[in-house]
Amino acid sequence: MDSIEEDFEFSISEKLNPTLEQDEPFHTSEIITIAAAHGAHDTYFSYLPTLLPLLIENLSLNTTQAGLLNAFNQIPNLLQPFIGYLADRKNLKYLVILAPTLSGILISLLGIAPTFGFASFLMLLAGFSTAGFHAIAPAMISARSGKKVGKGMSFFMVGGELGFGIGPLVVVATIGALGLAGLPWLMLLGMLASAILYFRLKDISTVHHAQKVSNVTVKEALLEMRSIMLPIAAIIFITGFLNANIINYLPTFMTKEGVAFSIAGASLAIVELGGTLGVFVMGQFSDRFGQRNVALLGISGSILFAFGFLMLNGFLQLLMLVGVGLTAFLANPAFLSITQTRFSKNRSLANGVYMSTSFILRSIVVVIVGAASDVFGMRPVFMGSIFLAIMAIPFIFLLPRK
Repeated sequence: MDSIEEDFEFSISEKLNPTLEQDEPFHTSEIITIAAAHGAHDTYFSYLPTLLPLLIENLSLNTTQAGLLNAFNQIPNLLQPFIGYLADRKNLKYLVILAPTLSGILISLLGIAPTFGFASFLMLLAGFSTAGFHAIAPAMISARSGKKVGKGMSFFMVGGELGFGIGPLVVVATIGALGLAGLPWLMLLGMLASAILYFRLKDISTVHHAQKVSNVTVKEALLEMRSIMLPIAAIIFITGFLNANIINYLPTFMTKEGVAFSIAGASLAIVELGGTLGVFVMGQFSDRFGQRNVALLGISGSILFAFGFLMLNGFLQLLMLVGVGLTAFLANPAFLSITQTRFSKNRSLANGVYMSTSFILRSIVVVIVGAASDVFGMRPVFMGSIFLAIMAIPFIFLLPRK
């Protein structure tokens, strides 16, 4: 065991009171490039929620099985801490560059998946691609953000939310023109994105040579992380039920409510594009406003707007969806920023711990929500998740103010 722990020694910041590199500038061009890579990659992962109503019908799935597709995709995220550990020491930029191609091929094949088992296998393989990307890319952003880590994280999240916002519109348009069988043509967009990323990122390294390291064992590092990671994990789990309804099951919920598939897909695009705007605007002020306050604003706002969405109809319901989008994603860059600033000397590893925790907890919740929806119905479960999310608010005050 001693030799294993020695092999997995890594660096973290000074006992939860880090000092960032004060002279590091904000590298706008590089940050926008990595954020664009996030958008190109995550576009594909917005396909699944949009496709679920069709997959449920074509493959004769129940809502629990639909949730399991997402769970299979999240299993490889358990590897994120290990990938982050390597990325702090070896240049793994090609995991970021190739991610749009690999994810594009695998997710686009969902349109012609003949069985639930084959679709699950595709999602599992795609999980390795997204695990590699998300373990590395946020740390690359943080290392190039200087003292404006919150702003850098907002750029990163804007890229992802924009991809998630565009993706449903692309899927709906493609299926309308070519049917599900035409979905594999969309993998070409991922290949093009990877080609562009190669030329833009070929001189960027995942290793930040300016950082100083102090070696501790895995056990010691996890003990130091727990005062921040445990409250964040609690918040992610509790609010995950609401987020699953908002993101993973929204098109399915809308179709069960009698809405046409095209409009149901557009509803997810509205939420995600609203999230793009909300994250971008708040990201400009988050470093001064405080990341804890941003998380509080985001969670409180999403609770109120989601309640309004269920209670209202017509145009007012649409406005509530916009409000959900503006607030529902604000906590994510806040948590990323807190993690990166508190563990600034080993960003990829700390990010891997955070990301794997986030993805795994949320995948578990998605399955629970799906199973509960099969038993109780989607609307009661949606409403229950709103009231449950209120319980996450006290945990926010356990996080550092800055």
